[in-house]
Amino acid sequence: MSKPQSNTHRIEVTSHLRWVRLDQMKVNPQAQRDLSQSWADELAKDFDPDKMGFIHTSFRDGWYYVIDGQHRRQAAIAYLGSDQQVQCHVYEGLTVEQEAKLFLALNRQRQQGAMSKYKVALTAGSPVECDVDRIARALGLKIGASAQLEEITCVTALLTAYKKRGPGPLAFALRMIRDAYGYDGFKREVINGLTLVIDRYGNRVDEQQLIKRLMADGLIGLHRRGKDLRNSTGAAAEQCYACAIVESFNRARGGSKLQPWWNFQQGGAA
Repeated sequence: MSKPQSNTHRIEVTSHLRWVRLDQMKVNPQAQRDLSQSWADELAKDFDPDKMGFIHTSFRDGWYYVIDGQHRRQAAIAYLGSDQQVQCHVYEGLTVEQEAKLFLALNRQRQQGAMSKYKVALTAGSPVECDVDRIARALGLKIGASAQLEEITCVTALLTAYKKRGPGPLAFALRMIRDAYGYDGFKREVINGLTLVIDRYGNRVDEQQLIKRLMADGLIGLHRRGKDLRNSTGAAAEQCYACAIVESFNRARGGSKLQPWWNFQQGGAA
């Protein structure tokens, strides 16, 4: 019997051991990381049924949903065949949300891809991930692993910006990028630079003026200026991109002006 728990929330569930056929198992992508076929193939090469460990499953709707061990299951199918049985920890009465939380608890010390971890945390109802998803969707944007499908792939940058500066600056940054650059602009340095700018200057930033200036200078121009500043100053990338954004804003003819980034940082009045 096992009682797994996460670092912040105790998961009050128990399991019992049961032999389960491999073809009676399903994987819920909402409560699991994405399958890496190459990793499953690697496990299958040296597969040893006596050393595979127990797969954790949730029994509901007549199926055993894999909570932890989908790669070992895939390797076992390749080695043994899908009609064979393996020993599993079986939980009963769990919701999909509870399965996702249990997956995070079981994997809290294992390496996971950022996007896979984000998706599972979203299913588990994690407040930060859910609010980041809400912000993106409110702007007509989608977070995911496919740039070809116009999804925002830099999920770590989104979560970091949210945690450091809050929902307002993150929403501002995504809005500016969407309107000025489109999906090509959703990069860590650009997101961080924009959240810094709005966090510092607040409502002194005219959004329409900034969008027009960013469009005029172009994404390549912003990257070039940000990198030049970093090479010449040695400052952090987000600071250099924030400086480049303010410079771009201030080049507007007849528009409002912001105090230069470095002057403001040194304590000058706005």
